[in-house]
Amino acid sequence: FYFESMVDPSCLIYMGRDKHENEFLIKYAQHHDIWFHVDDLSSAHVYLRTKEPITSYQEVPKEVILECAQLTKANSIEGCKKASVGINFTWATNLLKTHDMETGSVSFKNRKLVELIHIEKNKDIIRGVMKSKKEAAPDFAKDYQVYLRELEKAKNLELKNEKIQKEEEEKAKKSEIEQ
Repeated sequence: FYFESMVDPSCLIYMGRDKHENEFLIKYAQHHDIWFHVDDLSSAHVYLRTKEPITSYQEVPKEVILECAQLTKANSIEGCKKASVGINFTWATNLLKTHDMETGSVSFKNRKLVELIHIEKNKDIIRGVMKSKKEAAPDFAKDYQVYLRELEKAKNLELKNEKIQKEEEEKAKKSEIEQ
């Protein structure tokens, strides 16, 4: 299932129901997805996907970060009972998954890329996010393939533009030499 953020422009917020779904979500996370988890406690893996790719956490409105953090806290058996908890968030590409880890477990490739915020329970935010809950399951495998094709197209376009620019520079140099 997934949610939409209450902030405009809306973002897709999705999470696994259990460790097996978490494993699936790890596999199909996109490069600009942001992953959330309660610090030092068991919790749902919550992912944020913006409409457009981003390269900095600062590009995400603070309200959206708080929505994801509150959803993460609310979906932690221990965390939901505590007045406040720490929430880790990092790029999905920073998640480290090795074959010897338990199903649904992850670590980090680079701990310096992990942000930690402390939050207190905010029922108003949770109620607002829960109103947008959709039981349908997006086809993450298909979305991931489309995403990879778009990355490949962008890369090819960039290479083509570089080639054209280089040819134009060579033509200009040749023209200068002939004069």
